[in-house]
Amino acid sequence: MALEPIKISIDRDAVRAVESRLAHIKNGAERAMSRAINHTLGVTRTEASREIRSQVRLKAAYVREKLKVRKATTTNAKGSIQTPIRGQLLSRYPYTVYANNKGIGVSLKPGAGQRQRMPGAFEITFSNGVTAIAIRTKHGPGLGRSEGLKVLYGPSISQVFTDVKDDLQAPAGDRLTERLGVEAERLINQQ
Repeated sequence: MALEPIKISIDRDAVRAVESRLAHIKNGAERAMSRAINHTLGVTRTEASREIRSQVRLKAAYVREKLKVRKATTTNAKGSIQTPIRGQLLSRYPYTVYANNKGIGVSLKPGAGQRQRMPGAFEITFSNGVTAIAIRTKHGPGLGRSEGLKVLYGPSISQVFTDVKDDLQAPAGDRLTERLGVEAERLINQQ
């Protein structure tokens, strides 16, 4: 499933003005554009992380790690913010294991909300050391250790990113236009 990317539009007149101002500098417009795009992507990633964390309770470092930036170059003036499509293990969210096998409580939403109690849920550890939350779907003799288990997942970062990206497009476009002017000035002043 392909995700719809953030589409940031820039004023074409501003681009033409920068191209004419930097015509005397070799690859001037291309360098200014790639630098402006890369700066805008970095700031937009930070804002996207903040917006994602306002909807789900994930740690900032984890969200930042999952929001990958593909930078623009002077030969390819396209950049992107990419996220993995896979769901997040429920164990990535804050959870509590209740005493006496009474289940697990998971808090998906930020704020002072209640933990969602899941009776019968328990922790398992995969062979790679990752802890997950699971429930048993089948009971009875003859089931192996991992048969009849269902590992539980929460909303993926890409799902939440899809929700917040529309709010980020307009400010990112304004920031890109402004940053293009700053980068053009920087190149002119270096001459």
